[in-house]
Amino acid sequence: MERDREDSPAHTHPAGLRERRRLETQRELSDAALELFEERGVHGTTVDDIARRAGTSQRTFFRYFPTKEAAVFASADDSARVVSDAIAAVRAGASVVEGIELSWLNLLDRFDAHPDEHIRALRVRRIVGAEPSLLALALRNEAEQVEQLTDAAVDAAGADADVIASRAAVSTLALVLRLTIDEWVRRAELNERASVREIYLEMRRGVAAIARDLESAPPTYE
Repeated sequence: MERDREDSPAHTHPAGLRERRRLETQRELSDAALELFEERGVHGTTVDDIARRAGTSQRTFFRYFPTKEAAVFASADDSARVVSDAIAAVRAGASVVEGIELSWLNLLDRFDAHPDEHIRALRVRRIVGAEPSLLALALRNEAEQVEQLTDAAVDAAGADADVIASRAAVSTLALVLRLTIDEWVRRAELNERASVREIYLEMRRGVAAIARDLESAPPTYE
């Protein structure tokens, strides 16, 4: 018989226990979605299938995720918190680069500190690469984050805002992060131990060198 965790007397628990229970249920649903997508593919899996595998109900599923595709991204809360922290830092006076990098490096440090999550991250990466609907959602999520961070940077700058420069800065940092994850995955698939934070710093240095080259050698036209 299915159990609906949200219908249990969880509301009587202290706030900390409720939050832990919420995160556990979210993760169980996400793990169930990942398993089923691997077994049957996205199109061969329904929300009912995911809820049943997780031992809960469709109603509970939709309290956590808007679609079955979204369920595989269990780290959505982490990403949202990173964006929120970066926006807060920029609005408090940090530069776009400082605000975003501080939040992202904290996230990468947490990932490095939890090697038990690495296998799951690789599984998610593989299924996202194999399923166009999941890849489209991942790219859309990234685009939305870029928009949110760009808006925050422009708002913080006020009348002096350079929208193009702000968008370029945010988009470049997003690209560095994506390339970092790609490189970490490449090394992990080869069973090479690597710190995702250190890879990010390597990528950052490479992009900074390119930026200096662009600045010192403007394009010429015949």
